[in-house]
Amino acid sequence: MTKTILIFPFDLLSHYLRCLVLADRYDPKEYRILFQSSARYNVHVDRHGYQTFSGKNFDSEMVMRCAVEFNFEWLNETDLAEVLLEQIAAIELYKPDIVIGDVAPTLKIAAEFTNVVYISLLNGYLSKYYSEVRSLPKAHRLYPYLRLIPAGIRKNLVRMGEKFTFKQIHRPFHQLRIGLGLNHLDNYLSETEGDLNYICDLPALFPQRQLPGNYTCIGPLVYQGLATELWIDQLGADKPIICVSMGSSGDWKVLSFLNDPYYSRYTVVIAGYTGNLFTGSHILVKDFVNLQQLLAKASLMICHGGNGTLYLGILANVYMLCITNHFEQEWNVQALERNNHGEFALALTELQWRERISSGIKKTAGVNSVPTLAF
Repeated sequence: MTKTILIFPFDLLSHYLRCLVLADRYDPKEYRILFQSSARYNVHVDRHGYQTFSGKNFDSEMVMRCAVEFNFEWLNETDLAEVLLEQIAAIELYKPDIVIGDVAPTLKIAAEFTNVVYISLLNGYLSKYYSEVRSLPKAHRLYPYLRLIPAGIRKNLVRMGEKFTFKQIHRPFHQLRIGLGLNHLDNYLSETEGDLNYICDLPALFPQRQLPGNYTCIGPLVYQGLATELWIDQLGADKPIICVSMGSSGDWKVLSFLNDPYYSRYTVVIAGYTGNLFTGSHILVKDFVNLQQLLAKASLMICHGGNGTLYLGILANVYMLCITNHFEQEWNVQALERNNHGEFALALTELQWRERISSGIKKTAGVNSVPTLAF
């Protein structure tokens, strides 16, 4: 008998793409898979041959604005309840055997209430068993002061602070659980756990303490373009190629300096952008790009530090300069720096950008200086 899986990705491209990678691993003869509908990303779901179902999702643009400020107001009881009720309705309508969530905060509650198996996709830094310290975000008001404290004491203070924060964030979930008569949980990280948990990261980047049996490090779900793009193969080798990919959450405006004629010594490819900010004759602007194919020819990537993007860079052995937009991307880039795959590139002057780009290209060229992490 065919089993049904409902997939609930967060409404950003990176989450839809990695859920598509996971979905493609299931045998279509054994599983019927449906994705939560997204006005922006249904085109990718359709391209892979999956159906969709309707339901309210979180406003990703609002969530990203909150993330920039290290603000968790989007996790309020009213919005959580609206999403939760529609998740429950979808589960009761389609009667799935499994639900899969990728940053779907209320799905654990919906799955418990409807007694369905829940698989949670997790980034390594949001596992309860992450062995590194989640550093205080740069947007936090205490960040400038905490840096003045010795490292050992700073780590202990951060751990204490995050324990308190995860409990505070969980309060509205606690109220929803009471209302539905479900079991009590004590913090937000417990709320992100499923019956099964797939950590979509490399342990070498995001090391874990000993994991229980319902946790598996499945590695990064790297999306590969479905078609070869001929224009990429036609890019000349006379100039270094710089790939610029800021995902669906990055700040493109900070990169307007690339229009300067100085950068005509490079071929700059802007991937995933639809505006008119970039006008230089040396710049190619594409709304969607087969990044894996492009990075095979690139000498450097400038990016936002998103999970899917950084793994494509690692696969291609391309050094990355990262302009992060929120705290989770900061945790990604800290892992890159620990493994010599990239670095922060925040608030740089024009001269500093020129120097960083030049040195980054040299680091990409020196393969031995960028250790390969096996997938």
